[in-house]
Order: sequence, then structure tokens, then C-alpha cells
Amino acid sequence: MRTLLIVALQLPLLFPVAARAEPSAHFGPQAFLAGSCWKGTFPDGKRTDEHCYEWVFAGKFLRDRHTVKGGEAPYAGETIYFWDADSKLVNYIYLNVLGGVSKGTVTPADGVLYFPEEKYSDGKTEQTYRSTWRRDGDDAYIAISELKVPGGWTEAWRIRMQKQK
Repeated sequence: MRTLLIVALQLPLLFPVAARAEPSAHFGPQAFLAGSCWKGTFPDGKRTDEHCYEWVFAGKFLRDRHTVKGGEAPYAGETIYFWDADSKLVNYIYLNVLGGVSKGTVTPADGVLYFPEEKYSDGKTEQTYRSTWRRDGDDAYIAISELKVPGGWTEAWRIRMQKQK
């Protein structure tokens, strides 16, 4: 037992960066999401979407795990946000249970997170989306996703994501 206590007390000395690291400043506009789950209901009133955010690797990345419930089949995905030094933007990669993948960037401006046009593919379907997330008080944000269609864009969904206690 004493050996275990000694090792536990020395962990911060063995891993000083991980023990004391702060999240990267590049994630400032998204930092409010970290450490919480956020849940909203799709416009159909049947399906819910829950996103849980956490810092990973000493704040160098932000992970978003999400689950949609109430649909025909279970659906889940994960997004990893990271700083890309070449583009000088937060980038992300999204993966889901269908084998779908999309990659994109996040651009903050005037209190809004903009997710410019991104291509999603699961090997069968290809779609082009764009999204915006706007804070709605301290404990919510509005997520609007648009789908590219012939002749322009159409709103795919609008969800108010509420912070879960």
C-alpha cells in the first residue's frame, strides 16, 4: 500500500506536462463545450442528439462523442478537433458507426462557430453540409446544419443544444 501511495504522489513529477497542461488557446471559442454533455431534440420531436465533449491529450485535442436516439437504428459518431498549424485553423475529423467520414474546419467570428462546406461520405452516400453554432445564453447553443442541393442550400435541421446538469 505504501509503494502505491509513493508512486501516486510521484506521478505529477513523472508526467509534468500532462498533469498541469491547460487546453490550447486555439480552442478558446469552443472551450465552453468541454467537460459537459449537451442534448437537443430534432425538429421531428422524436429523435434526440447528445454530444459529450472532453479534452484529450493534455488539452491538445477536443473530443466530441455523440449519440442519436429515437431513430430507426442506433446512431453514434465521434469528432476530434485539432489545431492545424499550416492552415492556422481548428480542423476536425468526424467518424460514425455507418463508416462515414467528414473533415473540415471551424472558424469563429462574432460569437458564432462556422463550419464551412464539408463533404461527408459513408461509401454509399455523399453529401455536402455546412453548419453554424450560436451560443444561446450560458447553457445552450443553436446548431443549424444546411445541406447543399441543386441550386443552393436548404436547412437540414436546427437544434437547440442544452447543457446537461
